[in-house]
Amino acid sequence: MKKTIKLVLKIFFALFLSILIYFAYIKINSDKLWQTINQQCIPQFKNGNLQSPCIKVDQQHRYVIYKDIKGPLHDLLLPLDKISGIESPILQQKNTENYFMLAWQNRDLFIKSANKPINEQFLSLAINSKYGRTQEQLHIHLACLKPEVYQTIKENEHTITANWQPLKERINSHQYIAIKVPASDINKISPFNYLEKYVAEQGDNIAYYGLAMTPSTQKNEFILLASRLKLLDFNLGSAGAIQDYQCKLNDN
Repeated sequence: MKKTIKLVLKIFFALFLSILIYFAYIKINSDKLWQTINQQCIPQFKNGNLQSPCIKVDQQHRYVIYKDIKGPLHDLLLPLDKISGIESPILQQKNTENYFMLAWQNRDLFIKSANKPINEQFLSLAINSKYGRTQEQLHIHLACLKPEVYQTIKENEHTITANWQPLKERINSHQYIAIKVPASDINKISPFNYLEKYVAEQGDNIAYYGLAMTPSTQKNEFILLASRLKLLDFNLGSAGAIQDYQCKLNDN
């Protein structure tokens, strides 16, 4: 009995130590993207010598398009201004850029990097919750959907309405809420604003949510998806988990 208890304690201690090391590593490296765009992308842009992983610098709209090392088909949009993430009040201000739409408008750079056509229906944008990310600078992931996620969304699209409601089927074993938004509206109102309105009505905090966007099969319409942190479901609100950086959908 004593040996069993000792073994359990050793396992628990090893697990606890591993978690501490993991979070310490994240904390140390949490400004890596911010440092890269300031120490690499911006100087290169000013010198007229922009090189990968820096793809584009837009000083007018204050953002960078960045090729993520987790790839090969995986781009990021990062603001040039310091914005921590989805929970930042800056994202709810009227004069803040619509970063989701800026990322979508740069999808041609993503498709170009594939060296072959990609069906835009396969594309998605995603941002993780405050607790599901490793970086302390807002970054929106541009990548294809995982094949099984694409299938689930398309099979359930007819049930998605103009109001946030739970998706009929789970994605990656996690519950998502979804809403359909006309492209004309999403050009004027940021997806962050749509989610914040819902979250406020629930008396909740947007920091717990991951948010994603993908085209609807209906022309000029988008689907927004969001998932809330739920530790019992091992769900950290990492909306980026619906994406596939290899874009296997395009191989069919």
